[in-house]
Amino acid sequence: MNSSLFLAILHLIMTLLLAVLVTFGTTRLFIRAIRRKYQITPQNTAFAILLASVIFAVGYILSGLVEPIFKMVSMVKMIEKSSTDVFFSVLKYSIIFIVLGFVLSFVVVLMGMYLFNLVNTEINELQEISENNVAVGILVGVIIVVITLFVRGAIIFLVENLIPYPELPIRT
Repeated sequence: MNSSLFLAILHLIMTLLLAVLVTFGTTRLFIRAIRRKYQITPQNTAFAILLASVIFAVGYILSGLVEPIFKMVSMVKMIEKSSTDVFFSVLKYSIIFIVLGFVLSFVVVLMGMYLFNLVNTEINELQEISENNVAVGILVGVIIVVITLFVRGAIIFLVENLIPYPELPIRT
C-alpha cells in the first residue's frame, strides 16, 4: 500500500477517534467537575446548554491541532524508513499533542468560567444553572465560546512549542 494513502487513512481514523474521545472525555470530566458539586439533574436544560458549549469549545481548540500533527507526520515520513516506524512515531507525537491540548483546553475553559464568575458578582452563574435558569445557561455558554475564539491560537502555539518535533537529518 502506498505510504501516503496509508497515512491518510490513519489520519482519518485517528481524527474520528479523537472526535469521539474528546466528546466523551469532556462530557465525563465536566459532569464530574460541575454537575455533582451543584446536584444538577440530568434533565436540566441550562446545564445541557452549558455542557454543549464546553464540548464545542474543547473540540474547536483541539481541531486546531490537526495541522501541526500533519506537519509532524510529514517530518516523520522524511526521517523514518519503514511504515512501522512511521506509524509508531506518528502515534507517539499525535498522542502527546492531543493529550496536552485536551488538558490545556479543558483547564482554560474552566478558568474562563471561573474568572467570569469572579468578575460578575451580581449572580452565581453555576447556582442559577443548577436551578435550570436557561437564560444564564445560554449566556455562560456564549461566554465560553467567545473565550475559546480568543484563546485557540494561543493554546495551539503553546502546544507546538512545548512538544519538540523530531529532528531532521542534515544532508551534506
